[in-house]
Parts: sequence; structure tokens; C-alpha cells
Amino acid sequence: MAEPGKTERATPKKREEARKRGQVVRSIEINSMLNVLICLIILKIFGEHIFNNIKLVSSYFWSNVVTFSITLDTMPGFILFIISKLFLITLPIFISVFIIGILSNIMQFGFLITFEPLKPSFDKINPFRGFKRLFSKRLLFELGKSTIKILIISYIFYTTIKKIFNEIFLTPLMDIETYFTFATDVVFKLGIKITIAFIFFSIIDYLYQKYEYEDNLMMSKQEVKDELKQLEGDPLIKARIRNIQREIARRRMISEIPQADVVITNPTHIAVVIRYKEGEDNAPKIVAKGFNLMAEKIKEIARKYGIIIMENPPLARTLSKLEVGWEIPPELFQTMAEILAFVYQSKGKFKLEENNKNMDNIGRNYYFPSPENGGI
Repeated sequence: MAEPGKTERATPKKREEARKRGQVVRSIEINSMLNVLICLIILKIFGEHIFNNIKLVSSYFWSNVVTFSITLDTMPGFILFIISKLFLITLPIFISVFIIGILSNIMQFGFLITFEPLKPSFDKINPFRGFKRLFSKRLLFELGKSTIKILIISYIFYTTIKKIFNEIFLTPLMDIETYFTFATDVVFKLGIKITIAFIFFSIIDYLYQKYEYEDNLMMSKQEVKDELKQLEGDPLIKARIRNIQREIARRRMISEIPQADVVITNPTHIAVVIRYKEGEDNAPKIVAKGFNLMAEKIKEIARKYGIIIMENPPLARTLSKLEVGWEIPPELFQTMAEILAFVYQSKGKFKLEENNKNMDNIGRNYYFPSPENGGI
């Protein structure tokens, strides 16, 4: 069980740190099962080839045993010759087991290279921790698993040998090919039964390893909070940063007001600043907005710079829902064109007759007047 107080599942950060230390879900039983299985497959596919090569080596040895000069000087070379021949014969098995060992680990926890488990640590040689591990639930599980495994495999051997007990006594009378075929068949049957047993062990062991992994990574509520602070920063610092960001945004908005065309209000609680520059803006844009005290500040600056303030509560409420920097939506083009036409006319930016002449264009093309073009 997890330590007292550790009731929270591990966070992604802690899981990643554990992975870097080499703490992953890994079942040795899966490796064992796959190794036995690949050996059986190799034996089935290359069994005859391996047998023929062993027979050739044996034939060469026994045919020349009389002529061999075995001395202290020739003995190492002779032994090396026999070992190298047997190694080449069984090389497919070694290569297959090596590849399966790598693939089985990748299958369980992905590709991972870490040297953390190799680093020296006092905990590894601490006698108190070692004594504690002697009575750990992991050791009890491994002990029980090994006991059951030995019993089951022993039973498999017993039942298999019992069936061929009489045939075993006939093996001295068999020729080498018959003996090899008989032995291969027995080994293959044993391997299949052991593989089936290992599949059962693998499932149980993997589920336990996953349970223990999750249990060891459990965190307390305080640990989760501390980690959250590390990832996102101290709340006080974050609040200070947000205040600074709001102040920067406020100053930027205020700096945009002198270049604006009109301020729309409701009239006391909302102030939205509109700007339109022909050739630069596709449509009138909201360059600043504020509520309550900020709205009063915007109107104060607008009066200072001679920006026209228009009271239009429905329009002000609609515009206040948009963000600073957004262009007004198409459904407000007609209304805004009329307001800008009035603003430019009030400032004497274009002649009244030109306004009357082009007023129809507002509804048809939503073309916005500007001081630069001298009309709508």
C-alpha cells in the first residue's frame, strides 16, 4: 500500500521523472515467455539445419579423434575450434533471443536509455532498507510466484516424461537421426506447455508490476500543490505579473485614444473607442474600452484631445462584448458608417453636400469616410 497520506495519482511530471530514473512498468516474465517462444520457433524452422551441422562437427571429431595430437599446447586451440563451431551453429538462437529481449522491453515501456540505475547510491547498500525489503510485499509476491512457477513447470515435466517414459529406455537403440527427431519432438512439446504457463505468469506479473508502479508513485495533496507551484509559479508572483500585464495593456489603450475617431458610451458605465484609417484598417477597429472608472478615464482623455463622445447605450453594450483590437462585425457596418460620417462632418472634414450625395453608398458598400479621402 502507498504511504499514509498519499492518496493522489501521480502527475505527468512525476511520471516523467520516474521514467528518467528507469522506473517503468516491466515484467521479466514477458521476456522469459517470448524467449521460450522464439527458441521453439527457431527450433521448428532451423532444427534440421542445426542438427545437420552438429552431426558434421561430431562426425569430423570422431573420425579424426585417433589422429588428433592432444597436448597442453594444442588443447586451447582445439577447444576454441569446437566452441566456435557450436557458436556458429546456434547463432540464430542467440541473435533471436537478443532481438526479442530488446523488443519485449520496447513493447512494455517504449524506447528508453538511462544510466540512473547504475549510479552508486547509499540506499542500495543501506542494511536497514535491505532488511525492510526482506519483508516487503514485493518479495512475498516474487516468492509466491516462483514457488507456483516451480510447481507448475515440475508438473509439466512430470506429465510429459511420464508419457514417454518407456520410449526413453529405447533411445540407446536409436540411430542419431531418430534420436534427434525424438528429442526435438519432446523438447517442442515441453516448450509449448511451458510457454502457455509463462503466458499466464506474464499476465499476472505485469498486472502486479503496474499496480506496484502506480502505488509507489502515489502523491500526497501537498506534493501535488507544491508541484503545481513549481510548474505555474507562486500565486502571488503570478498575480503581480497579471497586474503588470493589465497595466501595460491599459497604457497601450490610453496611447491609442488620441488617434481615435469617436468614443461610444452608454453613457456612464461603458466607453468604447473606435478608430478607422483608410488603407490601414479593413473596417473600424476597437482600440480601447473600459468600464466604470476606466470609462471615465477614457472620456476624460477624449475630451482633452477633442475626440467626439457619442451616447448610444445599445451600440456601446454590443461593442463592449468585443475585444480590443477586433474589427466591428459586418452587421454594425451601416450604423458605424453613419456615426463616422457624422463625426467627420462635425469636424468639418468634408462638405455637407458631398455627404448627402454619397450617403446612399453607406448602405450599399459600407464604405467608411475618412479625413484622408475627404468624403464617404
